Amino acid sequence: MSHISYRISNDNLDDIENWATWSPERLCGFLKKAGLGDYGEIFINHKISGRLAPLLSDADLKEMGVSIVGDRLRLKAVIGALGTRARYEKRTKTWWEGKEQLYFSDAQQCLCTCAGCCPDDPSTYKLTSNHLRVKTVNPFRCGPVRLCCCNEYKINNVDLSKVNDVDIFGEPAPCVWRVCCCAAGRDHIQIQTPTEKEGTLVLTVQQGTGERISGMILHQIEEAQQLERD
Repeated sequence: MSHISYRISNDNLDDIENWATWSPERLCGFLKKAGLGDYGEIFINHKISGRLAPLLSDADLKEMGVSIVGDRLRLKAVIGALGTRARYEKRTKTWWEGKEQLYFSDAQQCLCTCAGCCPDDPSTYKLTSNHLRVKTVNPFRCGPVRLCCCNEYKINNVDLSKVNDVDIFGEPAPCVWRVCCCAAGRDHIQIQTPTEKEGTLVLTVQQGTGERISGMILHQIEEAQQLERD
């Protein structure tokens, strides 16, 4: 049996990942954009919110007054597509991005990179709803000079539902950098997963940000593991 499909346009993506919290009025506004505005008032009168919309059956729509079979099919297709797109947007949403904190201060970075002539290659971090993406670049160099081609890189996509533990430890800046440059320390976020060869993945970030970032990671871990259980 074939099904009617509906594609959510990019113009209708406002707050779509939280569509289950939409009020009947908010859902009515979406139906208008989808070309089904004639039935918006019906949804408001019957108090059909985003949480209740996926539960509607063909009989429910008929009882609500949607007598045209084609429109009932279109409404069900739109609501189904809305749920699918909401899950996709939430799953791929970026919650945090950052890069590896290699140096304790700008002065140390300037010294170690010869004022930028020999640039560093920090790892980059990206946290989504289900994964933590860590990209490590191994650039091709001619002596100390980094070339713009032939770079090697590795991307580690950590499945948050498999993470066992998240810890933080702070590393103070060496005395010489603290005295001469008022350098801050670094926070190291340790993520333990059964898939890592060493057992632990470490993110190095600016001092004072580790607790906030680890809190975001822990929240997404709980969400991912809850979805895994469901």
